[in-house]
Amino acid sequence: MRVKAIDNSVFKMLESERDRCIRVIEKIFSELENLPRGCLGQRKVKSGGKVYIYSCLKYREGAQVKFEHISAQRAEELRPVLERKKKLQNDLKASRKRAATINHILQKG
Repeated sequence: MRVKAIDNSVFKMLESERDRCIRVIEKIFSELENLPRGCLGQRKVKSGGKVYIYSCLKYREGAQVKFEHISAQRAEELRPVLERKKKLQNDLKASRKRAATINHILQKG
């Protein structure tokens, strides 16, 4: 009976990919720290029989949700920044999942 030798090249490749994922996660974290927190929203205020709509930045402070009123111009400036933040959060989630899967495979090997 012949015993096959273990090919370590696949494990080296997986370790390299795991290390790359960890570097990506760290880079995304550092970039997310510099972006504003919260998301854009609108608040409706009824006053004098009229309804006024204001742009606001919603975020959590502990258990409370805070609303920071912002100008329409600032809301337009923040929109692409917050879209980038959302994309980075999705990338972070995918990278974490990929790294966890690779760790699981490497532990079994």
